[in-house]
Amino acid sequence: MTPNVSQTNESHSNELVIALMGKGGTGKTFTSLGIIQSFRKSQKSLIVADADPNRSLSRYLTSHYLGYGEEELKQLPLITQAEQDFYEFQQLTSDKTYREFYGYSFDKVKQFSTNPKDSFTGKYTKSLDEDLALMSVGTSALHMEELYSNRCSHATLNPLKAWLALCSGGTVIVDCGGGEDVGRFGLPIGTHMVVVVVEATPDSVAISEDIRAIDEELQIPVVYVLNKCLNQFPEVEAFENQNADKIVGKIPFTPAIYGKNPLDAFHEVGGLFDGIVEKIISKSLTQNLSSSKERWERVIRWQNNLQEQLENKKGQDFTFVS
Repeated sequence: MTPNVSQTNESHSNELVIALMGKGGTGKTFTSLGIIQSFRKSQKSLIVADADPNRSLSRYLTSHYLGYGEEELKQLPLITQAEQDFYEFQQLTSDKTYREFYGYSFDKVKQFSTNPKDSFTGKYTKSLDEDLALMSVGTSALHMEELYSNRCSHATLNPLKAWLALCSGGTVIVDCGGGEDVGRFGLPIGTHMVVVVVEATPDSVAISEDIRAIDEELQIPVVYVLNKCLNQFPEVEAFENQNADKIVGKIPFTPAIYGKNPLDAFHEVGGLFDGIVEKIISKSLTQNLSSSKERWERVIRWQNNLQEQLENKKGQDFTFVS
């Protein structure tokens, strides 16, 4: 029997970290908002992490709950600027690198608490109401110094990647940037599950398969939500047949929500998301999700594999690709 959303706290652990991924433009943020609102019906506390530099999730949430405009949006605390506080929280010396930190055993790292919030989590989240808080990466356009930095922009996401892997005691939903790139960087590596949002088009199906391959390599369970279901391409039909056991919901094309804050229009489709969340919870119950220690061990395994590849490349001659 599929558990009801209202039974979540009784039937499921209070710790659940979910990442939403998908090709840009698939409606990933819209789906994130729907899942957030459905979870809120049963969860006492929820942290939402907006990991997309487009800031759509942050914009919709702060506008709806706080009445923010663009200027207020710029004042949000940004997890991408949390490096010094992260080092202090984890008691790292300034000469340590994230690569070294990702090799620490579980007993050498400090977990973050989402409920109640620890000092780091409290500083880098914005309360939207008593039970909902937002963590945001902001956008590099606000910080022109990144244009001239000698560090990859992915490096600014390290505090969030580590936080996701070490957060405990509550439910966290992270809306990732579009495409498979954040997966290659390993951003969702510490999550319990990845929800891939697939638009009913051949291009989106192809990208979703790339995302699935990366997440399976990282040993993260994957489920799918089909969005904007209108035309049925052969590739989409084949995808549905192949992944029927992993599809947790189908959202029809809903033109009535366009041009609006989706949070103000959920009366049109809100019921669909209750069913999606029920299936996500059901999947999480049956898949024996990773413990906190196992999630961190996944990070260590990823770091070891990365280091091994770097070592192997040192002995290889560089050649141009023609």
